[in-house]
Amino acid sequence: MMRLGKSPGIWDSWPLRALRGACLDRNPLRRGVDRLETCLLVGLFVLLAAGAPLAAQLAGHASSLRGWHARQDQLLARHQVQAVLTKDAGPLSGYSLSAYVLTPATWNSPGGGRRSDEVPAAPGSRAGTPVTVWTDDNGYLDSPPLAISEIASQADAATTGVIVGAGVVYIVSAAAIRLLLNHRRMAAWDADWRVTAPTWNRQRW
Repeated sequence: MMRLGKSPGIWDSWPLRALRGACLDRNPLRRGVDRLETCLLVGLFVLLAAGAPLAAQLAGHASSLRGWHARQDQLLARHQVQAVLTKDAGPLSGYSLSAYVLTPATWNSPGGGRRSDEVPAAPGSRAGTPVTVWTDDNGYLDSPPLAISEIASQADAATTGVIVGAGVVYIVSAAAIRLLLNHRRMAAWDADWRVTAPTWNRQRW
């Protein structure tokens, strides 16, 4: 008849397994280099886990601040004007990735004078249709200032980049630590074997 005994719970076993896996138990076969490796890896993980969120937040804030400054500078140096199409806009090409068609147009520059160039217009727009464009101080076409959504996207990208970079730093550093300490392990094993081998070689089986 099988005796029913009290089986050990998970909380009775997993801490001991964790200690053994981390080389922090009192196993006499553990070398100091094994415990050193565990301490270095744990310390590196704690350092990056504690510092990465703060660094990511600072990177996102700095990127957002740069974006807002750039937007303000661009708003001062660029001007929104109304251009008038001088020809009908053609149909959209099937190979184009843009939703607009470059069409000849003219507009008045902020400093006076008349400018002409091709501007993006909706396909099928008729000549005389007004189109809003951005120009520099001399009236030449320029790109629009940074949008608020673009600033937010850049800040998110900076935040994500720092977090991913922290993960890469941990993986590379952990691999370097293990590689370096493995050389020390092998040297220690070779030294021990040189002491032990003569004893084993004298054994008669």
